[in-house]
Amino acid sequence: MLALFAFVLAGIILLLSCVAISILLPKYRVWPPPKKNGWQQWVSWIFFAISMFGVPLLGILDFESMGSGNWSRFFVGGLAALTGFWIDIWGTRALTAQQSLGTKGKIITNGPYRFTRNPQYVGFVLIYAGIVIISYSIMVLITGALLVLAFLILPFSEEPYLRQQYGEPYVEYCKNVPRFIGFRSFKQALKHQ
Repeated sequence: MLALFAFVLAGIILLLSCVAISILLPKYRVWPPPKKNGWQQWVSWIFFAISMFGVPLLGILDFESMGSGNWSRFFVGGLAALTGFWIDIWGTRALTAQQSLGTKGKIITNGPYRFTRNPQYVGFVLIYAGIVIISYSIMVLITGALLVLAFLILPFSEEPYLRQQYGEPYVEYCKNVPRFIGFRSFKQALKHQ
């Protein structure tokens, strides 16, 4: 199990490194990939896959390594994960699977994109927070926290690309809709009732 933990941890650290390079050295951007089927796309998706499948697998294999915990964690973690899954699916459907994979398309401002610029990342944060809470595992706490960190910084590598791709409409969109969830999200929700 330590080998799996090391493998998943390495995948997440490499994913974070790709994102850091993309933010700090945009000329050498890895995410979002500069072109379809380029090495950057494959490297990014390999690290995403290792991270996103590895953390739940560790949660199963290292379940309750910190002790048995309180039963309420199943309710809280399950609710967080299910809510996150629902938000992620809603975001993917609104954006389309193709655009979610980094292909060029049009700016999407409907569905969950009225409330957050990154509904899929909001969903992933909730999913992995739920997995951390339910599994009660030190390995999942470490890898899950790093993966959540990746989802929180990924928009900073995407936003310059999106500003370049969509121009002023994207800049205006950013003024009205928060990066994740904020007061503007609730303001938007009240407008649409």
